[in-house]
Amino acid sequence: MTEEPKEQTWEDHLAAAIKSFRQEMHDWRGAALPTEFHTHRRAAQREMLLAWRALLDAKLEKLEQAEKDQSAPKATRIPVE
Repeated sequence: MTEEPKEQTWEDHLAAAIKSFRQEMHDWRGAALPTEFHTHRRAAQREMLLAWRALLDAKLEKLEQAEKDQSAPKATRIPVE
């Protein structure tokens, strides 16, 4: 007794198409793009990460400064008669 094949939904078709597309892009990427492209892409990725680091460092400094400012004693007015 043979089982009838399960009817595929559009999600099944879409998942199969995406999987096939990703495999094709993976296979194509290595052969079609020159080595110089990969070198520049890695350099650009590194620069982007350094930019994020600078942004995060600046934000951390601002937060630390705000904490220092809050912990500093505040001036109090004393009424003089």
